[in-house]
Amino acid sequence: MAQQTPNSLKSKALSDLEAGKLPQALKKAQLGIKKFPKDSDYQAIVGFVLTEMKRYKQAIPHFAEASRMKPDDVQFVENLANALMQTGQIPRALTYAEQKLARFPNSKELVRVIDEIQLKGQNWRLIIEHATQKLATDPDNADLLSSRARAYGQIGFAQQSTEDISRAFEIAPEKEDIAIRKAVNLHQAGDKDGSRQILLSVLAANPVSAAALYQMSMVADEKQAEELADTIETAISQSDHDDSLLGFAKANVTLARKGLHVALPLFARANAAQHATNPYDFAIEEKKQSEICSLFTDDMSSIGSMPDGEPRPIFVVGQPRSGTTLMEMMLSSLPGVVGCGELMLGADLSNSYLDSNTPFDANAAADFAQEFRRLMPPPPKGSTAFVDKMPHNYQRVGFLLAAFPEARVINMIRDPRDVGLSKWIRRFPEPGLRYASDLKAIAHSANLYRRYMAHWNNIFGDRILSVSYEELVADPETHSKNITAFCGIGWDEQMMHPERNTQQVRTASVDQVRQRISTRSIGGWRDVTYHIQPMLDGFDQALWPEYKFD
Repeated sequence: MAQQTPNSLKSKALSDLEAGKLPQALKKAQLGIKKFPKDSDYQAIVGFVLTEMKRYKQAIPHFAEASRMKPDDVQFVENLANALMQTGQIPRALTYAEQKLARFPNSKELVRVIDEIQLKGQNWRLIIEHATQKLATDPDNADLLSSRARAYGQIGFAQQSTEDISRAFEIAPEKEDIAIRKAVNLHQAGDKDGSRQILLSVLAANPVSAAALYQMSMVADEKQAEELADTIETAISQSDHDDSLLGFAKANVTLARKGLHVALPLFARANAAQHATNPYDFAIEEKKQSEICSLFTDDMSSIGSMPDGEPRPIFVVGQPRSGTTLMEMMLSSLPGVVGCGELMLGADLSNSYLDSNTPFDANAAADFAQEFRRLMPPPPKGSTAFVDKMPHNYQRVGFLLAAFPEARVINMIRDPRDVGLSKWIRRFPEPGLRYASDLKAIAHSANLYRRYMAHWNNIFGDRILSVSYEELVADPETHSKNITAFCGIGWDEQMMHPERNTQQVRTASVDQVRQRISTRSIGGWRDVTYHIQPMLDGFDQALWPEYKFD
């Protein structure tokens, strides 16, 4: 019998794997580990086979060993990250994937793993649970506090998030990631000066920190933007890849220094770098829209039941950058109305029905409403209404209104060309916003939004109020009174002064809503049509009768 070589045995194991002969492939690969212990491929093959057999937990040590033996092989890293996620080791999976993404910035698989984790509120709750258990015996662990702060923020528990990151920063102000998270928290609370001070300290220690440079570009005044420009160029020259974070930082300071026309090519490059690792899938989004809408073909407004004494839900939906944050800040200026920010619960709770193709009947609606109220941040005692302003809930209106018969939906409509430009010149790394880094995708998602809302209006029309952003900012008093009447809550003059609202803002509108209501953000797209033509060509004009497409 001919003596087996590393490659011959490996070839046989891979042939069995490709043929679906998993036990045989596993046996050969395990033999390879014994005979050729320095060959990392055998560790990986065992991991692959165990993964195919859904034995993810057993695959982990093999992927870990393969990655240790061959640290420059991104595939081994990707496999380990995926196996950690599949076995429910969410805190470890997210930490590992994000650390390795810094090493392999072009890995689409690592981005996919991170996205899949971040899209589910349940995963953030697991991270909170894990950190809380560890903190019980290690209460001054700054990394755990910072991790829990991030998770709290993702699911809408703003106060708890602020408390945790403040404590973490007290303990370890020298840790870059903690300091940056604290700076972001201050910016969200309206304290740009405090945010700048922390970021300047970070940059003094590490002048080429991409995360700090990007955050600084968001809060820098005109003089600081001038000083920042050279530092960003230095960081870019030292980077070994096209870093979208540094690209957006450069575009931001260029916008502040030289204006939109000069900055737009830089935004285009930064968006291209981001989209390369996080592309938008047109077909998947079309399929999702069809599946969701097919569940709601009749009037289902009466299948839920209204609990006594609970605050009324007000869901503010629309495209991101259409005025949803402004609307939430106006509503939460009222006594008894609490703003919850962007809750993930609408998508979280509805996905189980979509994944299993389960009918959304009266029992399902009752369970949905009960779980939603259980998992959301508890409204203060005496609250009459709460506002969830997750823009993409326009995809989930059917679930929300069927589950909450007392709920109201405010649909913010804004010229899609202004919305699209506003998205294009901001960084949206979140997995649910991957379309924002591609001009054609921006138009496609905008058209899908109108199709969703047309469907919901046909079913729940009297419980949905469409509000024109342009009309609202031109006459906030008249429209705010119409809105409160629709929602069944009392009007107050404070609604016209959202800039006085001290609520934390965790969206891209963090700076705009700290200013008085005005019409200055209307029509800006007209001056830069050359730069955004693929988006302009993509809008279905029939879906936007309110606006002239000349």
